[in-house]
Amino acid sequence: MLAGAVGGLILACASISPTYAAAGCAVDKLQGAYVFDGQGTNVHYGVFNFDGSGRFSGKQTSIRQTNSPVRETLQGTYTINADCTGALIMDGQPGGTAHWDIFVTSDGKKGRMIRTDAGIHGVRTFEQ
Repeated sequence: MLAGAVGGLILACASISPTYAAAGCAVDKLQGAYVFDGQGTNVHYGVFNFDGSGRFSGKQTSIRQTNSPVRETLQGTYTINADCTGALIMDGQPGGTAHWDIFVTSDGKKGRMIRTDAGIHGVRTFEQ
């Protein structure tokens, strides 16, 4: 009887313990418009429009070292792995192409990003 109770407890715990592999993410998890904010050396607010196939466009207003707002058009590509992690390559900012690691919730409604280019720091949070 004790073995049955322990086995039942193990099964119950396994069924409520989430794993990344069970997330089932793919590139189509990001689809539609997502507002974002971010900071690092600069401050940014804007919108990403993800197409669900690995491409995005967007717009942002940035406050850079000049302290004057700058409006920028963004575009690029992204990937999403089964564990809801991925990468994003962004064009359209001053200074050229930016590379980001991205982390998406399993429902695809929210995400976070961290810039991975050497010597440049930045984070962004986005949500639908």
